[in-house]
Amino acid sequence: MRLSVLHIMLTDKKRSDDPADPLHRTFYGWGPQDTIEENWGNNRGYWVLGARANRESYVLFSHNERHEVVMAARIGKIIDAPGKPGRKIIEGEPLPEDHAVYRAYVGRPTPDSARARNPVTYFDSTVGGWPCGCGCGEEIYAGEFVRGHEQTALHQRVAQIGTIPEFLRWFDAVRAGTEPQPGQPPPPR
Repeated sequence: MRLSVLHIMLTDKKRSDDPADPLHRTFYGWGPQDTIEENWGNNRGYWVLGARANRESYVLFSHNERHEVVMAARIGKIIDAPGKPGRKIIEGEPLPEDHAVYRAYVGRPTPDSARARNPVTYFDSTVGGWPCGCGCGEEIYAGEFVRGHEQTALHQRVAQIGTIPEFLRWFDAVRAGTEPQPGQPPPPR
């Protein structure tokens, strides 16, 4: 399975003179002396991003002269840039150095398929999946579960409590902050 990754090419650090900048930046572009947090804050927007960007989990940033990936981040969501029609801001967080995507790309050459005139591109990666939410250990690249595994996970958890009525009593009691009463029917909804 493959994961599609958003890729953005950065210029050298430049002064921002845009008084309407929704991120209130004074600089944008790659600042090699800046921290990752500063570079993330200065470069996460505002970009022309299509609908495809909303389906991505990670974004890589490369430097346009070094042709090297300089930063990787997890995408939380893509939002409209206030006052900038058609422009988007990436919300998320830089990846730690021990993350698989960081280790696979940061400090390495820009992927060939991401070398294009447009600063925003996408490429497929086999790195960066995450385990299925049911606990089966299968690696996935979209969503929370392998198709159908959410039902399996739910039924496994019900079975740990007992029957479905017992699970409902337990759930409702836990939610209400009380102890479930054995043998009692679930409260009406």
